[in-house]
Amino acid sequence: MNEFDPQQYWEKRLADNYGLNAVGYWSMGTNFNRWMYRVRKAVFLIIIRSLNIKLREASVLDIGSGTGFYIDLWKKLDVDSITGLDITSVAVKELKQKFPDASFHQVDVGNNITALQGSRYDAVSAMDVLFHIVDDDKYKKSIENIYSLLKPGGYFIYSDNFLHSDRVESPHQVSRSLSEIEKVITDAGFEIINRKPMFILMNFPVDSENTLFKRMWHRMERIVSKSEFIGFIIGAILYPLERFLVSVCKESASTECMVARKIV
Repeated sequence: MNEFDPQQYWEKRLADNYGLNAVGYWSMGTNFNRWMYRVRKAVFLIIIRSLNIKLREASVLDIGSGTGFYIDLWKKLDVDSITGLDITSVAVKELKQKFPDASFHQVDVGNNITALQGSRYDAVSAMDVLFHIVDDDKYKKSIENIYSLLKPGGYFIYSDNFLHSDRVESPHQVSRSLSEIEKVITDAGFEIINRKPMFILMNFPVDSENTLFKRMWHRMERIVSKSEFIGFIIGAILYPLERFLVSVCKESASTECMVARKIV
């Protein structure tokens, strides 16, 4: 785990294929990932619009901006100013060209954030990012840094896997337990406001102990990975069902979105 170099890993991954597939579920192909990101968009917009944020006056910070998917959503919400961070030079270069009216910095949020010294934001988003910080000390530091970058009463919106069992580790991702994450969040000074499913069926059920459910997912993954056309068809079939499920379910065995608020 200590040998993993996140900057090198993401520089290569984005340089090889700069698109949603690179920042999404790699093996599922571009077309299925596009359906997944449609679900992400719907959930994200519902969450943001439910918060007490004066969007037209808001300054926001997006962490791990990658291809700019969430930068584009913040722009659609008509916020006043947008700043994006990414650990890679590839992403920062591309983002500056794509969004010339926003500000971007190459920063590892788990380390030194002096590039943002003096900046304070009404909202910070970190979507599908923090579980890629495999070092626990850096994970904790990233939460503390985010807290310091928010204005009093500001919102932290981010997605993770929030396991109800023990953590699951891989070389470039750690899915931590809900209790572990809640402790880090509250120790930093946040008040947890909400937690909502982002996926039910269309992402790996890492928080499920149902082996049949996991086997079915892996079976679907093998089928989808064979063809972009198959990925499009299966994504199109699952999308309306997924939209319904994330709107009615309170818990998920997959990725969820948590909202926390800076108390002081």
